[in-house]
Amino acid sequence: MKTLHLFLKRAHRHDRLCAVADGVYAIALTLLVLDLKVPEVAGITNRQLTADLYHQIPNFVAYVIGFLVVAFFWMNHHRIFQSVTVCDERALRLNLIHLLFISLAPYSASLIGHYEGDRIATIIFSANLGLASLSLIGLGQYVLAKEEWRRDDATGTWVKVPWWSVYAGPLLALMSIVVSFVSIDAALMLWILLPLRDLFALDRRSSDSPSANN
Repeated sequence: MKTLHLFLKRAHRHDRLCAVADGVYAIALTLLVLDLKVPEVAGITNRQLTADLYHQIPNFVAYVIGFLVVAFFWMNHHRIFQSVTVCDERALRLNLIHLLFISLAPYSASLIGHYEGDRIATIIFSANLGLASLSLIGLGQYVLAKEEWRRDDATGTWVKVPWWSVYAGPLLALMSIVVSFVSIDAALMLWILLPLRDLFALDRRSSDSPSANN
């Protein structure tokens, strides 16, 4: 039996990593909307349609929150890899761990729609998003710590991100889980704050060297 030999490199282009990530993100964002059902009753009246749409409000809420947060994660994933030119196998593994939680987002969002006002469903949803955020933080810290990977592009600007902004996702997850014991609606609405983070955290441009921004 012949022995197989693989050619391994310490660092390589991240095109395929980003392609897989973009595909998983696109599918997750699409699956979120599938939980919204169109009434299929023939000859439905306006009152019946209004009542049916009213009952689907939790599904719409779960869709909007899930879409905004997952889209926010994709934007930050894009920012991480537009900052570097290469990656390695560890980055690939960290990326797959992150995508594991992203691919679960449609399921956890669906729980919110199907079990309105249920604390367990809210905790699962918040824990899922919190782990997705934490895994993205780990990926970003590993990749951006490699100074030799960084892109040298005069058209871009390095931005200082405060620590509270970096860990906003996991912090919101913990807050949402705690608040769910008081108010389910408030626990879910907390996640709207995450996409607003960039309005406050990324508005200060830095002229420092990339190595000074760690």
